[in-house]
Amino acid sequence: MEKMELKLNRIGKIAMAAALTDEHEEEMIKEYVKKYGIDYKLAVTFVTGLTSDIKKTFVKSIIGCALQNHIVKKKGTQMHALIHAALDALDGVIHSVPVDSSLKLKVGICTDYEWIAVAVYGDSAFYPLTNHERAGMGVMHLH
Repeated sequence: MEKMELKLNRIGKIAMAAALTDEHEEEMIKEYVKKYGIDYKLAVTFVTGLTSDIKKTFVKSIIGCALQNHIVKKKGTQMHALIHAALDALDGVIHSVPVDSSLKLKVGICTDYEWIAVAVYGDSAFYPLTNHERAGMGVMHLH
């Protein structure tokens, strides 16, 4: 069987790939971005809790992660783009979550300093036997 090579050449793809990873794969993607993604920056975080809580805290968590990892600066247009990308990604995950489900989400944030992508992947469950995999992504122009 031929070895498959993953080409991470777009920020949305990088952000989603990072969100989909386990710890070992995450480190591999971060190394890949350092080595080949000359103008890319990547950060990863987790957000967990009930849907109602995550709706209140998600954007703040993403802003904190992005600022700590120098993904964005505290400039109005960059923060605005980050917030919209985060809201689009979250909407893709919670648009059909029943009642107040538990969510366990991994978030990848990637930028090429012109665009920003926020990708979310994880599980939702209203009851232990009702786990669903979910994913969402938002991409916005920074300027």
